[in-house]
Amino acid sequence: MQKVLRFHFGVLSRPKLHIFDKGAKHTPSGIRATIHGGTSFSGIYMGGMLGNIGSELIFPHNHQYNYEDHVRELKTTSGPGQNWLLHDMNYDNKEMIEWTMKNSNVVVNLLGPRKHLKNRKDFEWINITVPKRIAEACAKNPGVIRLIHFSACGANPHAESLDLQTKYIGEQEVLNAFPNATIFRPSVMVGDNDDFAYHWQVQKRYFHNFNIVPDNCQAKRQPIFVQDVAQAMLNALKMPETIGQTYELGGPHVYTLLECYEMFHNIVQRPPKLAHIDKQLLLKIAQYIPNWKYFNIDYILKHGDDMIVQQGSKTIDDLCVRPLSLTQALQNIFWDIQARYGGSSELYER
Repeated sequence: MQKVLRFHFGVLSRPKLHIFDKGAKHTPSGIRATIHGGTSFSGIYMGGMLGNIGSELIFPHNHQYNYEDHVRELKTTSGPGQNWLLHDMNYDNKEMIEWTMKNSNVVVNLLGPRKHLKNRKDFEWINITVPKRIAEACAKNPGVIRLIHFSACGANPHAESLDLQTKYIGEQEVLNAFPNATIFRPSVMVGDNDDFAYHWQVQKRYFHNFNIVPDNCQAKRQPIFVQDVAQAMLNALKMPETIGQTYELGGPHVYTLLECYEMFHNIVQRPPKLAHIDKQLLLKIAQYIPNWKYFNIDYILKHGDDMIVQQGSKTIDDLCVRPLSLTQALQNIFWDIQARYGGSSELYER
């Protein structure tokens, strides 16, 4: 009786990624990565982690000029001639998406919604449609071995936030199109120009040293230093067992938002000033004014949601990373702030 051999072309059907990370920027690592969303807060960290070991990097973006700060910083992530900035990126063009990863063996998706988005259609486009197209392009390209897709801690189809709802659906679409994908769900990331500690600073600057809060600030957060997330991403690329898995990435400690605010103020030695305003009133205000990065609908909706690592999930410990505590991470951020503002800025005045 003749035997029929059947091959499964799903998870683990692609060759193993071979990485050399003992060199420097000028030493080829074996990684050729396309990083979508490189102009985001975390993009330079993810690019820098790969570029520092000598990876070749491609950054598609749709900013108008390559000399914008968010774009030109990406040139520093790797050695000369080892990264390319592809401007005028159009994610409605599937052929263009395929072209950006034509010679890549790693794809990283950091794309997320801009803060001005208000309706579900826009959130679905950036959190579901675009990730699905990227995953489909990876599936069509036999050279792409690994896809790292960034979602968010707290992603849930029943979440109040449209961002968290659509991010969960986007995860499922990515895995359906490319089962080899590794999903990262980071909690709030802290680092220079982040959306957490930096968000707190800017609000104080614009609202006369007050922070606008819609509740009693008892929602939980598990902040993680963005550099630790970048290390987790590199480790995941080295570990074949991470293929097709989902990891929730959080720091070593869980805090309430009130405790985070108190910690921020303790470091700058000033008492907290929180302006408690009714949530429904804030939502109405946000509906009728342009969504600002530091005051928007999604910020109001997420404020009362816990964003912590769930029990039983795979965590950053499984990726062999011991993350910094929030206080250690904040020292890196606040030293920069104090140098920038001379330590006596109106940001910290009573």
